[in-house]
Amino acid sequence: MSRRLIACEHCDYLHVEEDIPAGSVACCVRCGSPLYSAEQNRFDKPLALAVTALILFAIANTFPVLTFGMEGRVETNTLASGVITFWQEGFPFLAFMVAVTSIIAPLLLIAAHIYVLLPIWRGTSWPGMKRVWRVLAVVRPWSMLDVFLIGLLVALTKLTDFAQVIAGPAFFAICCLIPTVLLMNVTLDTRAVWRRIAPSSLRYPDQDDLRESTMPISGAVARKHGLLSCHTCAMVVIEQENGPTKCPRCGDVVHQRKARSLSRAWALLLAAVILYVPANVFPIMQVTYLGRSEADTILSGVAALTAAGEWPIAIVVFTASILVPIVKIVLLGWVYLATYLGLAGPLRERTLIYRVTELVGRWSMVDVFMVSILAALVKLGNIASVHPGFGAVAFCGVVILTMLSAMAFDPRLIWDRAELKALKSRSDTGFERNQVEKQGTPS
Repeated sequence: MSRRLIACEHCDYLHVEEDIPAGSVACCVRCGSPLYSAEQNRFDKPLALAVTALILFAIANTFPVLTFGMEGRVETNTLASGVITFWQEGFPFLAFMVAVTSIIAPLLLIAAHIYVLLPIWRGTSWPGMKRVWRVLAVVRPWSMLDVFLIGLLVALTKLTDFAQVIAGPAFFAICCLIPTVLLMNVTLDTRAVWRRIAPSSLRYPDQDDLRESTMPISGAVARKHGLLSCHTCAMVVIEQENGPTKCPRCGDVVHQRKARSLSRAWALLLAAVILYVPANVFPIMQVTYLGRSEADTILSGVAALTAAGEWPIAIVVFTASILVPIVKIVLLGWVYLATYLGLAGPLRERTLIYRVTELVGRWSMVDVFMVSILAALVKLGNIASVHPGFGAVAFCGVVILTMLSAMAFDPRLIWDRAELKALKSRSDTGFERNQVEKQGTPS
């Protein structure tokens, strides 16, 4: 087959990749998930945006984010201040997660784009380009500077009620960095990058050799003909008979399904459910103001914002920190249970629910970032100080575990049961028809 094949990562339906109009997106005909956008072969624009993002990232990590003044004393903080404060306060897990999501992952994301796009733009090749671009797929979900900005705005709202707060150069750099990174991702076609750094001459079976006469075809039919989809670079590869199948383009090991996907997803989700109780019972921070200390939980923080008249911020915090975790746990649990029981039902809607919950789960980190900013900035002893609490650790664990649970789950399992039922129905119908023909044949 001369045209390229592409498999839906959510239902494993196999399609022929064709040219589509600029600005449009091709979607799976079965589950409706986006497959690919119009191909863009330009690398100069995303490269320029990546270089701009690197400059803005350097400013964001060098200059103060906020300047806090009260009773003649002034404190400033940077992106790394929250990490240092968490470590000094005895919360290494929080320090590690804030460092990864607000500094390390964004830096790796930007640096990887520059490392891969620069030689492509110049028409050369650098060592390890495939490995760097493959690691990028793992790093991308953990880059949360956009969520950090929301946490920054919440902290700014809390501080302006009783002190003078001035936004520093790093604050404006972060505000510019987020849309720059977004444009960098939008203007870049990852398929074009893979085809430049790892061109493949893989030959697929002829379309006439497949059981179905027309495209698209189900994943079960494709697998019977030895066609598997690489979860890293989305390339359809031919299964190897001896030993593990490796993708000829990115080098990653290709599996028909993620190993022990449902059991691992269930275990991580149940762990998140257990942590959700202390996350809402224990305080996420201890606030001291003019010698008076008060424990602040997630719910009390929302109530304080509401009492101060900050309804928009209160709604954002309530949605991200209370509503989203509950809804995500319930919906993921329902998807896992329906998959385990093999329920048919609305498979398309079930896949959409999984996609949405996987996408919005990261926004619950707002409260963790808010605590890191306040704890690093408000250090005036008995006059005013903020210390992180165990509730922040538990809540951060809930967010990370639900994200890992969604990543561990293989959404193609949702459709496997439907395919098995359809194949069984065809087989049973054919058997009954053969029996009728045999009974009606004269002896």
